[in-house]
Amino acid sequence: MRVIGITTALALALAACSGDDGGPGGPAENDRTVATIQVTPSNPSVDEGGTVALGATAKNAAGATVDGITFTWSSADPAVASAAQATGVVTGVAAGTTTVSATGGGKTGSTTVTVTSSAVTTTAALAYARGGDIRLVDADGGNDRAVWTTPSPQNGYAVSGLSWKPDGTEIAFASDHEQAVSLFHWDIFAVRPDGSGLRKLTNAPAHDELAGYPQGAVTVRVSNIGMADAGPYFIYVLGAEEPQTALIPAGESVTLTFPKVADLGVPQLVVAVLPLAGYRWYDVGAAANVQPGQTADAGTLLLSFGGALESFGAVGPAWRSDGAKVAYLEASSCILHQTPASPPLGSTFDHLLDPDAFTPCAYDYAPASVGASQLLIAHLDDESNVDILRVAEGSSTAGQPDVTYPLSERFVRDLRWLPDGSGFLFAKQTALLDESVNLFEHLFATGQTRQITTLSGEHVRAFSVSPDGQLVAFERAATLDGPSAIWVMRRDGTQARLLVQNGTSPAWNPSPR
Repeated sequence: MRVIGITTALALALAACSGDDGGPGGPAENDRTVATIQVTPSNPSVDEGGTVALGATAKNAAGATVDGITFTWSSADPAVASAAQATGVVTGVAAGTTTVSATGGGKTGSTTVTVTSSAVTTTAALAYARGGDIRLVDADGGNDRAVWTTPSPQNGYAVSGLSWKPDGTEIAFASDHEQAVSLFHWDIFAVRPDGSGLRKLTNAPAHDELAGYPQGAVTVRVSNIGMADAGPYFIYVLGAEEPQTALIPAGESVTLTFPKVADLGVPQLVVAVLPLAGYRWYDVGAAANVQPGQTADAGTLLLSFGGALESFGAVGPAWRSDGAKVAYLEASSCILHQTPASPPLGSTFDHLLDPDAFTPCAYDYAPASVGASQLLIAHLDDESNVDILRVAEGSSTAGQPDVTYPLSERFVRDLRWLPDGSGFLFAKQTALLDESVNLFEHLFATGQTRQITTLSGEHVRAFSVSPDGQLVAFERAATLDGPSAIWVMRRDGTQARLLVQNGTSPAWNPSPR
């Protein structure tokens, strides 16, 4: 034990007494002059693509906290980690270290942020979905295992639309497991092939990350102006700890308070859900600017039949060949959107193609050899034909289609470039009088289209082409929407074999290691 001598202890006591009351020897504790900024946590680590919420505290010369200071955040090297200017949320961009600073009251404090590599690869040939599982399997059907499962699988949540990041380090997918705590019924997520590093790419961040952000309260008024159904309605403010339920008869309103809402630094929308009908409502006018430690008013959300969105969410993700972004379809309207690989916080709607010019209910990003900004889409034209054509991101006009056929033969079920960019495969109804869905190939060099599979009374649904272009893995089902098995065959349709029972959304690993 260390013992302080009587003389030293007395001197310390006198110094303390002389400073805190404003006398000679030290500043008063209530002095609001900022002397230092403390940033917490100290020297944090974050994965590439992950986020960490930093906090800052202003102190005066006596070490007392100075409240009410607004901080501005910055990163010395945004190529390593970016910092949200208003919130201090740091996003890992690339492996390395950088200094993140908070400035307020004329002073600056900082901490060192280390970004760790998120690169995780696998030797598995394919990923696929089974209910709420993402699974990996070898090309011979061996070593079949689940690597990620939706939380609370007893609730019947499901994953779909698997898409590998081109370097093989992540799998993007659609899932409905956050439907009660998100603007969307289905959101786009990404996870590493070992099941770690789950990230939310639409309506970020993931719900499990909210506790790391500063918290405030939000009030919102919900008014039923046109729904005969009194509910119960589920009401949620993005960033809140949990939804609330309310019975709202026609012509009546309720006011709800959410006591714990994460401050995401952006307007946070209110969403109402009528679960049994599958309807959702939101309005950009009903949003909260959350303030830590204070109560914000989100305005009024109106419930009407005309404003109801049915099956509203994000599905069918596809990575860009450079890994910079993920495209996805708005489930209820065949509108193509995009989100950066490291998405902003909150809800964003960023069109990849002009929605007034294109309705692509099937699409695929081009391989790198063709160009990262190029797309292949199946588009319903003004003459009620389905056109398969090549377009660039941001396009508002269509060129000459590579393939066209009457809408009477139904929409394209899936569409994929050949890995070398020489053509594409697509699945559609075989013919007007044959409702089976088969696989077709089109080559640019010849301009010819040929049928690959010859299923009768069965359906090819989602499919994927192997990186060498020689094999195709596909869903094979007795009905358009029923259970399916995953089969593998050569691209010419020969040597078809069952890979796994009860599987969907096959996706070949682009770079197994």
